[in-house]
Amino acid sequence: MPGAEPRRPEALTDAEREVLHRAHQRLRNTSQALEALVATDPIRGRWAPAPAPAEALRAARAELAKAYEELNRRHDDLLDWGTPTTQPGDGS
Repeated sequence: MPGAEPRRPEALTDAEREVLHRAHQRLRNTSQALEALVATDPIRGRWAPAPAPAEALRAARAELAKAYEELNRRHDDLLDWGTPTTQPGDGS
């Protein structure tokens, strides 16, 4: 609702809190999956990580973007926070 006061997080029901928790967890999981593809440290004396295939990177980045959009949608739906004007990685 434009001009309406945002809801406070403590006003959420248990079911709403669970929905928001799942959206946050999905974003964490997708971020960690992408990190595993691009930020793996070599283990000295044992192995060096192979570069991830381009299609795996594209898929991981797409999933991260979807998770970010879902989280923003949940914040907007449940807390009336509105959607941020920037996306991760858009340089803004």
